[in-house]
Amino acid sequence: MKELEDAPELKIVSGPREHSVTPAGMHALQQKLGATKDDETRRSLQDELDAAVVVQPPSDRSIVAFGAAVTVQPNDQKDERVFTIVGETEMDVPGGKITDASPLGKALLGAHVGEDVVWHRPVGDVTLRIKGIRYSDH
Repeated sequence: MKELEDAPELKIVSGPREHSVTPAGMHALQQKLGATKDDETRRSLQDELDAAVVVQPPSDRSIVAFGAAVTVQPNDQKDERVFTIVGETEMDVPGGKITDASPLGKALLGAHVGEDVVWHRPVGDVTLRIKGIRYSDH
């Protein structure tokens, strides 16, 4: 294949991939950048900030959307848990911060207080009652 041999080599240009963050996540990144002295870490944080797209809370705060702190109660338990829907870079599963792409995040999105949602898990489905929805203003 002579024509392929003569073709110029492809150059792959990659930069930071855009990612969604909550206003609080953006604030945390800015704080971290301001407190960092190491040049390599500063460059990395700056790249992350440059690629961050802040997603503001929806005008209708009665619906679960990106950035919502959602209080849920499994139908078979009395204990309530709070999960906050955040971007990939903010995710902290033990801390209750989950992404909108996770199975739980997908189950919660679009729900209202009082509704039941089904969280599809590999170990079995769980029905959760939405008890509260809260958004942070920063």
